[in-house]
This record gives sequence, structure tokens and C-alpha cells, in this order.
Amino acid sequence: MSEAEENMKKQVTQILKGLSADEQELLAKIIKAERDKLHMKNPRGINDDMRKAVIEIIKKLPD
Repeated sequence: MSEAEENMKKQVTQILKGLSADEQELLAKIIKAERDKLHMKNPRGINDDMRKAVIEIIKKLPD
């Protein structure tokens, strides 16, 4: 692994560690939606899946 790749990996790790629980949950839901559609040539409905994930997280937030 090159030095640039190593630095990028460290930065990504640092960012991921700094996410709140809600942000981690949202990221997990979006990654799952992406993986579920990865095999499709034309992944229909991915925007709806992501919108649904965001709405679920927002509804859980305190007023």
C-alpha cells in the first residue's frame, strides 16, 4: 500500500470513528441499500431506499 493510500485509510478511519450513533446507523443503512442493488444493471429504487433510511433516522431524533 502506498503512503498516499495509507494516509487516506487513516483519514477515513478517523472520520468513521467520529460519527455519532445516528450517523453510523444511517451510513450502515445506506451501505446496505447500495449492496442490495449492486448486482442490478439498472438499480431502480436506490434513491427511495436512501430517502427512507434518512427519514427513519430523522424521526428518531429528539425534537
